[in-house]
Amino acid sequence: MKMNLAWLYAITKYGYPPPINKIFNIIDDMKNLGFNAIELEVYTSKNLLEFEEKKEEIKKYIKDLNLKVINLAAVLPELLDSNEGIRKKGIEYFKRSIDLAIFFESPMIQTDTFTPPLKFEGKAPYKGAIVFGEKYKVIIDKDFSWRKFWKILVDIMKKCAKAAKKNNLLFTIEPRIGETISNSDAMLKLLEEVNEENFGAVLDCGHLNAAKEIIPLSIEKLGEKIMYVHASDNDGRDNYHFAPGKGTIDWDGVFQALKKHKFNGYIAIDVGGEEVKNRLNEEVLEAKNFLEKLFEKYGF
Repeated sequence: MKMNLAWLYAITKYGYPPPINKIFNIIDDMKNLGFNAIELEVYTSKNLLEFEEKKEEIKKYIKDLNLKVINLAAVLPELLDSNEGIRKKGIEYFKRSIDLAIFFESPMIQTDTFTPPLKFEGKAPYKGAIVFGEKYKVIIDKDFSWRKFWKILVDIMKKCAKAAKKNNLLFTIEPRIGETISNSDAMLKLLEEVNEENFGAVLDCGHLNAAKEIIPLSIEKLGEKIMYVHASDNDGRDNYHFAPGKGTIDWDGVFQALKKHKFNGYIAIDVGGEEVKNRLNEEVLEAKNFLEKLFEKYGF
């Protein structure tokens, strides 16, 4: 098992998505905090194009600092748009993201399942950076069908998984509160229906804890399909992303369960948000120290 720094750090410090001219600052920050492995994220087709245009510079910078990219998150809302034509564009963007992942020598690509296409009056989840504690009002849409949307989701995720598999990449998504796949049981159902060997789960401890899941049990459910872990903590009431050890998560139970299922991938420190923005680096270092002790305790 190894450790890296998740992209929430970049979002918290520089905005969502971070301006492309800040990418080099982000890479510097991650290196200076003591990490040798990082993840990158593209958000929408515009940000994807920006990465494509600067990819040579970015890769050289990463290599010069002796870093490696272990995950590229392709956050492309077009993938699950209600319009079929836009979904087809989303698949094209995802395939371009695969090319980018290969260019950066990343072994893994990730996407989201986004909020279902419900009608909201006022605010809606994940329309920008993650905001916790928002109140949402749903307008009941007589034309919306969960079963039809689920079939679309399975079809799109299967296409993404197959495209990734052709290029020897792992493909993951993470259950997140407010999204189509919001818990480990929904993730299990999707894994079963997509049924591709390279398709797996990101165990996002912060989201699952805020969703009232017992995370060692979540690990038992997902087992060998856990391909990546996001480590943050909260009190189980609010979806904060504090350093591990600052909330109610049973981290000994988490590590024992991961060891039982022979997890040997990366654990990403996924701390951030407005609540820790003013002490972000300190929060990351506290998380790093906490996890390093657990790595040693459990022989990782």
